[in-house]
Amino acid sequence: MPLKNLVLAFLALSLVTGWLLLTPAGLDGKTHAAGFAVCHQLESHSYSIGGKVLPLCARCTGTFLGLFISLIYLYPRDRRSGFPSLGKIILLGIFFTAFAVDGIHSTLSLFPGFAPLYPSSNLIRLITGFLMGITLANLVLPLWQQTLWVNPTPAPILASWRQFTLLLLLCLVAGALILADLPILYYPVAMLSTVTIFGILSMLYSLIVCIILRKENTLHLFKDGCRIFIIGFIAALLQIGLMDLLRFQLSGTW
Repeated sequence: MPLKNLVLAFLALSLVTGWLLLTPAGLDGKTHAAGFAVCHQLESHSYSIGGKVLPLCARCTGTFLGLFISLIYLYPRDRRSGFPSLGKIILLGIFFTAFAVDGIHSTLSLFPGFAPLYPSSNLIRLITGFLMGITLANLVLPLWQQTLWVNPTPAPILASWRQFTLLLLLCLVAGALILADLPILYYPVAMLSTVTIFGILSMLYSLIVCIILRKENTLHLFKDGCRIFIIGFIAALLQIGLMDLLRFQLSGTW
C-alpha cells in the first residue's frame, strides 16, 4: 500500500478510536451515539425490541434498514449504472412524497395548537422510512456506478418490476420482524441501521472526493479507489463526530 494510503488509514483508525473512546460505553452506547448524530431519538417516535428502545426513531430505522437492504440487493455485479425506468421513477417519487409529507406532518404535530390532519403513528413512520430507503438507494447507486467505474453501461440497476416487487417484499419482511418484538433481533436491527449511517455517508463523500480529485471513471477495481474510499470514510467520521459533539454541547447529555 502506498505511503499516502497508509497515512490516511492511520488517520481513519485514529478517528475511529477517538470516537469509540469518547462516546458512551458498550454496544448500546455506540449505536445510540451513531444515531445521536442524525436522529432526534424521541422515545415516543421509536420502536422497542425486547424492552429496549432502538437507537433510531421508527422513520430513521426504516430509512437506514431500507437503504441497507436495497444497497445489498441492488448492487450490480457488472457496470450497470442506469436510473430506473420512468414508471419506476414516478413510483419512487411517490415514495419520497409520502416520506416528506408524513415527516412534516409528524413534526408539526409536536407543536401545541396544530390540528393533525390524520393520526400519526410509528407504523406509518416505519413504512415511509423503508420507502425512502429504497428511493435513496436508487439515486445513490446509479451515481456511484456512473462516477467511479471505467466504461459504465447505461442499463438500469433496477431492471424489472419483478426485481422491484422482491425488494419491497424484503423490506416488508424486515418491518414485520421489527414489529414481532423478538429480543434476539434487537442488536441486528440496531447495528445494521446505525452501520448504514457510516456506510452511506462514506459513499457520498467518496463520490465528492472522486470528483474533486478528477478521478471520475478511472477505477477498474475497488482497490484502485482505496485512497478515495478512505478519505470518504474519514469525512463521514468527522461529520458524525462533529454532529455528536454539537448536539452534546447543546443538550449536555447523550
